[in-house]
Amino acid sequence: MRQVPGETRHANATTPANYRLQRKDLKDFDWAYNPKVPKRDVLALATLKFIDEREDALLIGMPGLGKSHIAKALAQLAVQRGYKVLYREAHVLIEDIHQARELGELRKYRALLKAADLLVIDDLFLRKLPPSAGDEIADVLMTRYEKQSTMITSNRSIDDWAQLLGDVVVVTPLLDRLMHHGHLLKFQGKSWRLKESADRLAKSAHSA
Repeated sequence: MRQVPGETRHANATTPANYRLQRKDLKDFDWAYNPKVPKRDVLALATLKFIDEREDALLIGMPGLGKSHIAKALAQLAVQRGYKVLYREAHVLIEDIHQARELGELRKYRALLKAADLLVIDDLFLRKLPPSAGDEIADVLMTRYEKQSTMITSNRSIDDWAQLLGDVVVVTPLLDRLMHHGHLLKFQGKSWRLKESADRLAKSAHSA
């Protein structure tokens, strides 16, 4: 029996067969390290009222500021409270859509995407996307608009999206729908990954 890409379940969270959502918790986030991270807005999202209201969230900022950590933590919180959650890295989402189309299962996969109370699209533009990505993402968002919630994380300013997706005609209505009932959270500060790398180097030098 052929399987629709990603059609596996784990505690109400739908994840790709070869991917397990990393355990993340807001309690583990070091707010003091990056005081410019929008903590108040994140905690407002953590009430999950935005899911009940079928609103969207867009987390924008440079790499290493904790966007994915927070998105995963909110996704797991939603799972714990009984919501149906679907998590995908952006490039995996596009790959899944293409695979479903090749298998003749696109309608079924679109139904899977549409059924999630919360869809998390992580790391949009972290990897280069195919030319069809703009249309694919727009299709997903437009079918969910005002029906379910979508959360997107990206390291690129929304001003760059048209150029990165290669189609202003697609991007304009896409952003219009995201922002109509959306929460825009801008992340600023210092990279966690650079800090962790510096700490490792310091420990290595100390033990040498």
